[in-house]
Amino acid sequence: MILTHTKVAGRQKALWFTAVPLTAVATLLALTSQTRPATGGVEDLAFTGQMIAIFTGIAYAAAFPGFLTGSVRLGMSELEASTPVSPAVLRAAKVAGAFLVVVTPSFVVLLLVAARQTVGGRPVALFDAVLVTLTVVAPAALSAMALSGFAGALLPRALGRIAALLVWLLAVFSSPLVPLPTVNGTVFTFVGDAVVSGFFHTDPIYEAQGPLPVDGSASGAVLSLLWQACLILILLVVGTALAQRSRNR
Repeated sequence: MILTHTKVAGRQKALWFTAVPLTAVATLLALTSQTRPATGGVEDLAFTGQMIAIFTGIAYAAAFPGFLTGSVRLGMSELEASTPVSPAVLRAAKVAGAFLVVVTPSFVVLLLVAARQTVGGRPVALFDAVLVTLTVVAPAALSAMALSGFAGALLPRALGRIAALLVWLLAVFSSPLVPLPTVNGTVFTFVGDAVVSGFFHTDPIYEAQGPLPVDGSASGAVLSLLWQACLILILLVVGTALAQRSRNR
């Protein structure tokens, strides 16, 4: 079932046309940025994962406004309801299938960076790449997907795409020159600052600020991951309910 939804998501040409170039741009920035750690260790992997999470999230926020409403719009909801599988399992398979597609390019890049480190004498680099993918890239990708799906269920598809994209951009980019509220610098960030500082002991991208600031602790990293997991679940559940309500009208 997951394989089926993976194939469906993989056929979205627009997703590949945006995700792959943005992954390449993020990788280039990670390798050339003056702020990169350049230690040849897990710090470089973590920073690369953060860049990938930020920029590929743009693609995912724009690509999935029909994620929760697609089956209703295409008349597939009745067919899904007739299958001998619970709706919760179907939704989980749909999320898992799409997630496997979107996370693959990012994972491949991190594996390549880790392979280079392995050749340079870091045998644990491949394991670090897996950890960075699971704790930095994956939560950001799922957050962007869930945000896009929720916005597409709440608003008309075109407006949902724009709204999700704007929210993501405001969430991951901030500057003291622009006095807007931001989650960056706190455990509520989507760019992985709390995770990389708490688990991998590397410097965050944004300075600590606001309530529950990034403090470099493992507990802060866990709290950040729990927050993202809860938000993803809420967005998917509420978005699914909105999509079902539109079907019953």
